[in-house]
Amino acid sequence: MSKPIIVSHLTSLLQHIHRDRMTHPNFQHERKEYQSMTETEKYLFDVHGYLVIEGALSADEVTAANAAIDHHADQINIRPNDLAHGSSTLVGETGRGDLGGMLTWDKPHCDVYRQMIAHPKLIPYLEELLGPGFRLEGLGIITMDKGAEGFWFHEGAEPYDRSRNYLYRNGQMYCGMTNMAVQLTNVEEGDGGFACLPGSHKANFPCPGEIRLYHTHQNRIAQIPAKAGDVVLFVECLMHGSLPWTTDQQRRSVIIRYNSGVVAESLMGNYTPPAFYNELTPEQQLVISQPHYRNELVKDQEVRELLGDDFFN
Repeated sequence: MSKPIIVSHLTSLLQHIHRDRMTHPNFQHERKEYQSMTETEKYLFDVHGYLVIEGALSADEVTAANAAIDHHADQINIRPNDLAHGSSTLVGETGRGDLGGMLTWDKPHCDVYRQMIAHPKLIPYLEELLGPGFRLEGLGIITMDKGAEGFWFHEGAEPYDRSRNYLYRNGQMYCGMTNMAVQLTNVEEGDGGFACLPGSHKANFPCPGEIRLYHTHQNRIAQIPAKAGDVVLFVECLMHGSLPWTTDQQRRSVIIRYNSGVVAESLMGNYTPPAFYNELTPEQQLVISQPHYRNELVKDQEVRELLGDDFFN
């Protein structure tokens, strides 16, 4: 590779690094109103692989989010019955509903969803698990009406996936893709919906198929009750799925996916700033940024000699 090409490539990399140093602050340290994840919350998340954050959204935020869904209800896509994977215990009469595009909706319907992606009550958890500079991987809404099928239990730490891992070292949790299920309606015990095998994010063996299909050891699977406004935080490598929906009230969950700032879930991701980028707050802009690079690269003496010290000043 010629020196001009190397310089061009490194310049591009280092421009991203310079931007990251300037625009990816540690929210936890910069904004004093953010409360840290408590020691009890850390313990429970480490043991179980998930945590229920109670009352994360206000009643007004829940109302606004539901009103926006009502306004776009004609855009909900009802899936074919394909998520149960042939399980006789997860099968339903209809598929679940999927809805996307919330960040692009007209105002005021987009506002509450834009607030969610960098919510002051949720940022401390994301920084604790993913580190400063975490980034948004995906955003969507799941709806389930009475009789909707469940979702077979997937993930589970084996086989190992670096983008969806869980690791603890020297007093710190390190997570791959980490999700938040923001509940917009109450979910009572026995209703169905999100469920998981607690602790499976640390599994060392592949999960047997009969457990994934919810045919055996059903007593080990936990269906997670939550109130509207609560958030179920879980690491993607936790084995999770959903149980058939059994109640008359529609399930509405906003699924927000995040990852470390140096990891991208998709090789084909499009990181061009969206048309609405300038309408976002600085915190929201940071969260939807493209993957950035490890700051250690700027310490490389050969890189400094190639580009010159003025580049870093």
